[in-house]
Order: sequence, then structure tokens, then C-alpha cells
Amino acid sequence: MVRNASQTVIRISDKNPHLLSFRGKEILLITSAEHYGAVVNGRFDYRKYLDKLAAYRMNYTRIYPGAVALRDGQNRKNDTLGPGEHFITPWARSEVPGYFGGGSKFDLDKWNDVFFTRLDDFLKYAEKLGIFVEICFFNSQHRPSYVYSPLHADANIQGVGCDNHADFETLKDARLVGEQLRFIEKLIVETNKYDNIIYEFCDEPTMDGTKSAEAWKWLDVLIDHAIRVEGRLPKQHLFAQQVMVGVDFSDDDRIAISVGQYAGSGGRQVGGYDALEQFYHREGKPIEMNETVSCLSDPVFYERDVVAASRIEAWEFMVGGGAAFNQLNGCFTVTNPGGDNEENHRILGGLRNLRSFIEAMDYAGMKRDGSIRELSVGGKISGISGGGTYAYYMHHSFHNYRRWRPTHYVPIPGEYETAVTLALEPGEYNVEFIDPADLRVISNTKITSGDGETTVQCPRYRLDIAIKIKKI
Repeated sequence: MVRNASQTVIRISDKNPHLLSFRGKEILLITSAEHYGAVVNGRFDYRKYLDKLAAYRMNYTRIYPGAVALRDGQNRKNDTLGPGEHFITPWARSEVPGYFGGGSKFDLDKWNDVFFTRLDDFLKYAEKLGIFVEICFFNSQHRPSYVYSPLHADANIQGVGCDNHADFETLKDARLVGEQLRFIEKLIVETNKYDNIIYEFCDEPTMDGTKSAEAWKWLDVLIDHAIRVEGRLPKQHLFAQQVMVGVDFSDDDRIAISVGQYAGSGGRQVGGYDALEQFYHREGKPIEMNETVSCLSDPVFYERDVVAASRIEAWEFMVGGGAAFNQLNGCFTVTNPGGDNEENHRILGGLRNLRSFIEAMDYAGMKRDGSIRELSVGGKISGISGGGTYAYYMHHSFHNYRRWRPTHYVPIPGEYETAVTLALEPGEYNVEFIDPADLRVISNTKITSGDGETTVQCPRYRLDIAIKIKKI
């Protein structure tokens, strides 16, 4: 049996194992979040950030709690994950100068009260706003940024850390592993009282040279340790782990949530629609898409229509049966914690529309749909169904590859009038055709389905369309 969480915290739904629930009610986690440095970057006003999420009914965010940092300006100016000398971590600073990011080195024998006070306030404020927080302990260390981690030998006065960044996610260095386990244990103990958290172990564990078999053994040790730690504490929380080629915990009962990243599979990543196709029915767990390419950042990854491109991946995944979606959003920066610009407001509004579309149905009883038989023209379609209701999302775009993986969709606008052939249950149905951009009902009609296949003719649309079919 898959390890579930305590009754009071966010947990797997008792009604639908593909969904999450909170205090007896099914919930969808949908967001467009900052670059995981909200707590560790002392210059970032996380309250303004959380307020903006809540204003658009976003209820989810991720944080890295101190083991990973980037060079200030490495990805973009004022990135929250590039804190420099303003880096606040679970470890206190020593009196020894020489930290590569500025200031003194870290003392791994002393915990930092400032960090835990800040973390506590962040989680408490998020809980007040109805926002759930995924605490991701580690990310793969990369060659240019590992020196900024407190667990690099040159960053702490104990000299703990591996010579090769690719060995960080392995069991090769016993002293380093010991500190990693202490780090996890301290975070779990300090945050156990909160109901609005999920623990994820490592983001992209083999992205920069770590061998899959070695990363798997390392994660196995981390997971067992976390279970032992929580076993002594009042509350049990959900554990999540990203699925990568060769590092797959999707059929491991200790891991409750299977994680994918980016809009499609390629290289070592498994994400988006492909993750649903591979794991939804096989494992029967909630599936989360917890990272996309960074929207509206510098450089801009999305192409052509940024708002439409970001909408496509979110709608396709969530209307296809996803449990949680996080779009990495470069608009939330140290100098603009509320992400205030017109395009970002449209992106956040689009995700709010997605939530409204799904929540208008009895989605707790709906699962990934298998009734789609044929499209009259090219396009991609995904859907959920149950209780006499069918919901579909269809779009026209292509995957673009960056760094050997299909990271994002490129929209292909046109004049489309697609016919969709479905194997519906016999009966009469009301059909609504909806514009995902603004939830405007384009048209509606009635259809009758017999024992065979039924063809639904869509009205003309430019890029994407949502279809809601409800039995009369």
C-alpha cells in the first residue's frame, strides 16, 4: 500500500488515488511559482509573492531549503535562487571569511535560528493563504554552481563536500552523506507541525553526470531515513520524487507522488503528457508536473505567444488527469516579488481559468479518459471523465527541443474545425465548446450517443479549445 499522510495534512484522496485531498476535500495544486529561493534569499519579500499567488487562486509553491544556490545573475538578473551574500541557510555563518558567494563560510555544527524563523513565517503565512509548499531537499549539483552550496568543501569550515559535483547525489563520501541526512532530519523535525507541506527528495538527480544506479541508492537511503524520522513525530507527510530514466520510484510504495518535469519526455526527463501516458494507470498515484521552462525570464524560452504557450502545457496536463502543476516563473524576482507586469497577469489569469474549468465539474470522481478514438485534423487532445461527464482539451502546437529535451510547446495558430470521434456511453448529452483563454462559451449543442462511436464537430477556433460533455 502506498504510504499516505496523516488525516489532517495534505494527502492522497480516499475517493480518487490520482488526486490529492485536504481535510476531506479533493484539491488541485496549480501555480506559477518563483525559482525556489523565496526563503533562502534574504532580499526577497515572500509575503508580496504569496499574496500575488493567492490573489489569482494559485495554491502551490516549491522551495529549496539551503543546500543549493546559483551564482547571482547566473540565469537571470535578481533571480531568487542567486542570493549571493544574502544567502540564508539552515547552517550558521562562521567567523571565517571566504564563502564564494560573499561573506563568511558556513559552520555545519551550528544551526541558524534566522533561517528557521524565516522558514516558519513563510510556511505559516502560506498556510494562512491556503497555499501548499513543496520542500525539495536537494537538486543535482552542477559544475558552475556547486561552489555556492554550503555543502561544498570550500564553503564550510569543516571541509565537508565532494571533489566532483556529480558525486553529491551518491553514497561515495560518508561525511557528506552524514551531513545530508542531518539536514533532512532537521528540516523534517522543524516543519512537522505544518499541514500544508509535501517533501520532495531531489530535483533532477542525474542531470549533470551522476550515474543513475548511484543516485537511486543514495535516494533510497534518504527516503528510509526520512521515514524513520517522521515515525517518531506526530504527523506523517507525503513524499514525492521525480521520475528520470534509470531513477524511477513510481512503483515504490514509500513515494506517494510521481513527479515529472517539462512538457514532454526526452533525454533523462519524463514529463507532461508523456508522464500521464506512462504512469497514470500503471501506478495509480497522483502525478505532478513541478517544473516548466521559465516564462518571461531573461532569456525567454517560450516562443511566439508566451501566454498561449504557457497555457497549453498547463491545460493539457491538468485536464489530462494531473494532480499538481507548477510553472517556473521568472517574473517573480528580488526587485519585483509580486511579478507585476501585464503578460504575467495574463498568465496567472489563464491558470485561474484552468482551475475554474475543472472545479466546475465533480472532478473528484473523474479519471483520465480513454474514450478518444480519432481527430479529423492534426492536434493533441487529453481528457478526464466520470459520472456521465467528459472534459477534453485540444491544442495545435509542436514540441521544441532545448538541451536534448522537448522543453516547451510552440503554438501553431490557424483556422481549425476539428471533428473528434469518441466512444461515449449511450445517452443524450449537452456539449459546450469553451475558449480556454477566457472561458467564453463559443457554442453549445446536443448529441446522442449509441453503442458505437460518436463524432463531435467543433466550431472554428484559432489555437486551442476545451470541450465539456455532460449526460442529460
